[in-house]
Amino acid sequence: MKTKINILALFVMLLGACAPAVQPTETAVEPQPIEEHLPVPTEETAQPELPVVTSWRAVRDTRYGFGFAIPCWWLTNPIATDGALYTVKNYDDAYFNAHSQKGFWEWPNGTLKLDIVVFEGVDTTKSDADAYIQLADPSMTGLVSAEIQQFGSHSGTAAVIANLDNPNSPNVTVFLFRLAPERLLMVNPIPQTIIDTPDFQALLTSVVLTPDEEIALPLITPAPALIDAACAG
Repeated sequence: MKTKINILALFVMLLGACAPAVQPTETAVEPQPIEEHLPVPTEETAQPELPVVTSWRAVRDTRYGFGFAIPCWWLTNPIATDGALYTVKNYDDAYFNAHSQKGFWEWPNGTLKLDIVVFEGVDTTKSDADAYIQLADPSMTGLVSAEIQQFGSHSGTAAVIANLDNPNSPNVTVFLFRLAPERLLMVNPIPQTIIDTPDFQALLTSVVLTPDEEIALPLITPAPALIDAACAG
């Protein structure tokens, strides 16, 4: 009897060994949506645009249409109907009288003047420098050198002029712009030492030659005012 039980137990064990292994039931897991934690938009406070503060003003000649920017306390004398000279200076008569002797001075304290002349009837076949010499009087004025330079949106000519009537007189540099084929604009800085100053270079850069062009005001701070006025009219 015992032998039969052992044989039966052995038979059950063999059946268990030969039976296929029970595979675990796979439970389908649904993918969970991933929550994206995006930054909550915040309403930024709108910054108002601040006005550009400048100590420059635009001036334009109504007769010929050219224009440029100057420190706002500089004075101008527009072209008269019977002439072609436009004068710019950074002092007034009271300042001149207080710092000159018998009507003469040595341009103290950074004082300056610009003589701006429009020449009509320019030879259209000549360069700006050669046309200027022809108009100025070739017997008394000689051209030492001429260099075309870029001033803002326009090109101009820096012409070095010699006084043939007085060889001891120092050479003078004037700046020429072609207003029209037969018209020439000349800027003569006085004294010549102001040519490399930031104020004068900014003025040259701002030059426009037609009434339709906008005059860009420089962003640099000009030299302090010499006259008792915040800004000239």
